Amino acid sequence: MLEKIKHIDWNKFHFLRTEHLWYGIAAILILCVGFLFYKETFTWKKQIAKHLRPYVIQKGTVWKTVLIRLSVILMFGIGLVAFLGPTWSQFKAPAKKVKSRFVIALDMSHSMLTTDVSPNRLERAKFKIHDLLEANPKAETNLVLFSGSTHVAIPFTTDYKIILDQLDGLQPRMMPHGGTSFNLLFDRVNTFFTDNKAEGKILLITDDLDDLSIALLSAFLQENNVKLYIYPFATQSGASIPGHKKQVSALNSNKLNSLAALDQVEILELTLDHSDVKDLAKAISDHIIFEDKTDKKDENWEDNGYWLVFPLAFIFLFSFRKGWSINLVIIMLFFSSCSKEKNSDFKFKDLWYTQQYQAQQAYDAKNYVQAALKFKDPMHKGVAYYKAGDFLSAETAFKQDSTVNGLYNLGLTYAKLGRLEKSEEIFEKVIQKDPNNTNAKTNLQHIQQTMNDMEDIKPEDQAVGEDKPQAQNKQNKSPEDLSGGGQKATKKDMQKKRLEETVETGKRKGKELDELPDNFKSGKGELPKNILMRKVDDDPALFLTKKFRYQIKKGMVKTEKTDHSW
Repeated sequence: MLEKIKHIDWNKFHFLRTEHLWYGIAAILILCVGFLFYKETFTWKKQIAKHLRPYVIQKGTVWKTVLIRLSVILMFGIGLVAFLGPTWSQFKAPAKKVKSRFVIALDMSHSMLTTDVSPNRLERAKFKIHDLLEANPKAETNLVLFSGSTHVAIPFTTDYKIILDQLDGLQPRMMPHGGTSFNLLFDRVNTFFTDNKAEGKILLITDDLDDLSIALLSAFLQENNVKLYIYPFATQSGASIPGHKKQVSALNSNKLNSLAALDQVEILELTLDHSDVKDLAKAISDHIIFEDKTDKKDENWEDNGYWLVFPLAFIFLFSFRKGWSINLVIIMLFFSSCSKEKNSDFKFKDLWYTQQYQAQQAYDAKNYVQAALKFKDPMHKGVAYYKAGDFLSAETAFKQDSTVNGLYNLGLTYAKLGRLEKSEEIFEKVIQKDPNNTNAKTNLQHIQQTMNDMEDIKPEDQAVGEDKPQAQNKQNKSPEDLSGGGQKATKKDMQKKRLEETVETGKRKGKELDELPDNFKSGKGELPKNILMRKVDDDPALFLTKKFRYQIKKGMVKTEKTDHSW
C-alpha cells in the first residue's frame, strides 16, 4: 500500500466522481458553522449544591472540545475524498461483451395461405418459428409482421413464450393493407440495428421474392452489421392463391440464386423435420456473445478511495469517549461510500421505511410494477403484476401461493392469458377446497360457457382467407374508447352497464367477469376472496388487428401500395 501511495503519478491524479464535490463542501461548511455557533449551557450546574460542585464536576480544558470538533470535520473530509474516488492508475480488464439481436420477419400477405406447402405456407411457417424458439437461440428476439405495412407484433424479449402465445392466431386478415412491401420492412428493421456492435440476425420468412430489390438489400447490408437468413416458403411449381384463383404463386429460383450470391445472406432449405431451424438456433446461440478480439482489454481507472479507510479507522480508535457517538454514524457512512461497488439502488428512504411499506406506498399510488418488484409475498407480488397487466409474471407469483386465494387468482390469470382449459381446472380445485366460494363457481360457469361456444362455432366461420368481417359485434355506443384515442366519458355514462361483447373470432368468446374492488389494499389485512379480473380476453389476434389499424390511423406506420394486392 505504501509503495502504491509513494509512487503516485500526480500528472494523472484526478477524481472519478467530481460531480458530487459541491455537496460534500456544503456539508463540511454546515458542520463548521454548527460548531462555531454552538455554545454549551451550564444551567444544569445550578441543580448541584454549591459546596459540592468542586467534588462532582471536574474542570476540563478547551482544547479537548476543539480537538473533538476538528476530528469530526477531519473524518468527514477524509470520507468525502474517498467517496469522490481519487485515482492515478489504470488497470486492464477484459473487453465488454455485447449481445446480438434476432429479428423474425414474417410475411403476412394473402399468398401465404397457398397450399403447395402443407397445410399452407403460413401455418408451416408458424410451426417452424415454434420449433426455432423451442430450440432456444438465446438471443433477444422480436416478431415483425409485414405486408403492405410493417408492424412490430412482439418487441425484443428473451421470454419466447410471449411470442409463441401469439403465433396461433396470426392470419393475413389482421393486416390493414395487402401486398408485400420490402421497402417498408427494411426501413423498420433498420431502426433495430443502429450502431450495433454485435452482429444482428434477421430471419426473413416470405413466399414472394419478386419485389425484393437486390440494390435495396445490398445497401441495407452495407449500412448494418447484420446477417440475413432468407426462408422461402413456396415451391417452384406453386399453386393458386385462395380467393385469387387465376393467380399462381411460385418460387422465383433465379431471384433466389441472385440473393444467395450476396455477402451476409444465407438461404435456408425447408425440411420436413426441425433440423433446419435447430441448426439455425445453434448458429445464433453460438455467436450470441460477440467480441472483435478475444485478447483485447479495456483500460479502466482504478478507484483508490478505499485506502482512506485506514486513517479513518485510526481516528476511530480514539473515538470511544463521551460525546463521540456521532463519529460512529459517520464512520459507517464512510465505509459504505468507500466500497468499490456502490449500491446504486440504495435510497435515503430505505433508512426509514421497510421495502414492504414502500411497496404498499407504490401500490396505493398505482405504480404497480414498482410495487411488484418490492413486494416479497407471492400474493401481493402477483396482484401487483396482475394490476400492471403483466400476466405472465403474475402467473409465476401466484403459483408460489398454495392458498385458496392464490389458486383463485391463478385461475383468473390463466383466463386472462387465454388458457381456458387450465383456468377451468384451477377453478374446480378452488371449489373443491372452498365449496362456498360463489365467485369461483360463477367464473367456472363463464369459462365453461365460453369453451362450449368455441366448440359450437360453425366450420365456415373458421375458413381461412375469406373476405368477411372478423367479428359481428353489436355497436358499442358507450363513450369508452377501445382504440386508445382518449375519448372522454362522463361519470354518468361510465356508470351505465357495459354492453356485453359477443366477439367471434374463430378462437374464443370473451365474457364479463367480476371486477377487483377499487378499495382493495394488498398490504392491509386479509386479502379479499373476490380478487377478480375485469374479463376474459378476446382472441390475441383481435388485439393485434386493432393495434395495427390504430397505428395506421394515427400515422405511426406507413403504408405502400404494391403491384400485387395479395
